[in-house]
Amino acid sequence: MRRNRADGECTSAIAIRPIDAAAVLASCRAETALHDDASVDVWISHARQRASLNTMIVPLDAMEGWRRDPDTGTISHETGRFFSVIGIRVRHRVDRDELEWDQPIIEQPETGILGILAKTIGGILHFCLQAKEEPGNIGAVQLSPAVQATYSNYTGAHGGASPLFLDQFIGQDHARVLFARLQTEDGGRFLYKSNRNMIVVVNDEFPEELPDGFIWLTLRQLAGLIARDSLVNACTRSIMSCLVFVADQDHTDGLSAETCEARYRDCDPDEGIRSTLQWLDDRRAANHMLAKRIGLNDLKEWGIDGKGFFSHRENRFFRIVGLKVSSGTREVRSWGQPIIENLAAGVIGLLIRNGANGIELLMQAKAEVGNRSAVQLGPTVQFTQGNYEGSRKLKKPFLYEEFLEPSQFHLIHESRQTEEGARFYREYHLHRILMLPDGTDISLSPDYRWLPLDQVMFLVHLGEQVNSCARSILSCLL
Repeated sequence: MRRNRADGECTSAIAIRPIDAAAVLASCRAETALHDDASVDVWISHARQRASLNTMIVPLDAMEGWRRDPDTGTISHETGRFFSVIGIRVRHRVDRDELEWDQPIIEQPETGILGILAKTIGGILHFCLQAKEEPGNIGAVQLSPAVQATYSNYTGAHGGASPLFLDQFIGQDHARVLFARLQTEDGGRFLYKSNRNMIVVVNDEFPEELPDGFIWLTLRQLAGLIARDSLVNACTRSIMSCLVFVADQDHTDGLSAETCEARYRDCDPDEGIRSTLQWLDDRRAANHMLAKRIGLNDLKEWGIDGKGFFSHRENRFFRIVGLKVSSGTREVRSWGQPIIENLAAGVIGLLIRNGANGIELLMQAKAEVGNRSAVQLGPTVQFTQGNYEGSRKLKKPFLYEEFLEPSQFHLIHESRQTEEGARFYREYHLHRILMLPDGTDISLSPDYRWLPLDQVMFLVHLGEQVNSCARSILSCLL
């Protein structure tokens, strides 16, 4: 058992009763479900056919409801709510190496709720998701958490109604909580932003029949949908990464529920996890990250381009564009907003191997300016090719060529997964999981370490230790 940092209450490190690991494993393996797979596909198709959002990229100065401060260049909403786009100047020192840069970044000093409902139906654990349309989505509608709302959203700053099911996640009984942790957002483009990732178990009285746009899915069904391109959104993947211990099924077959509980729920730190935590702390001590807030007008490497967007002078990284949005079905029929447009798809990659006690993952201690702790556990690689090719500042990351075009290692998963469509415009990253051949070894720098799946899951459940890219690709192991 662990002591909860926020309220001093003792809670389980992995799950809070009544859900146990055996129930999660059964949901991953069950062939039966409330809705068969064909019905789920039809439901998704109908949801996408009903999509009504129309979007048009516009210059930043043409956004409805937003303004760019003439003195600082900061972009903010006229109400002072939602989020702002500001500038930061960064100095990053690692050992004797030092890198300086400046960039725009999203500042949103509020914590949102990303919540999934869970319910046992027909003896099998199901999860409630919604078909949610966002202006930056690829495919219009994606499967999002049952509740996906910032503080501004659920307090009505946007002028709409409170999200359905919000009451299930606010002031909830801890006995119904399967998972509840603050997790960081993209640390390269959000400044100190976290959301509360939650899975809450509803009682027997909660209806199986859901409002239009919501559906119950087993974990097996959800894992299959994650394997498809651009269908399950980033928030859902972030939450579901907490259940990735089911990926190690070969080592749990035949175990009793009590054994599963002991292995995954009561993960008391042993010598291995203490060593991993010490390694992370050592890397945090070695990375000195200083970020100073400044106005967008003071950025040296960025500025308004000929189209009225805020871009890098070498056309690298990303740009801030304006968006005009209209809908025939939402309560708020039209709005404007800034949104980040990535100039090219990136690669998020994970190298795994068979260890003595199961799957081991090659993780890196990844420094990102927007993380409060600077360094978090990241995937083996996370990069956008165009940012490194011909760059005078950036060195190509470890295993760069192999994850661009796998040849040495066996490819076991590949999919295109999108970023969150409310802040990122039609952005996706290629997710690749490679297997290191048995008997093969590779030389590692101090920033990389092979970790057993149990330890990675322990860090996911600590909260704010595993970055958004790692959680995204971890969900692909379901």
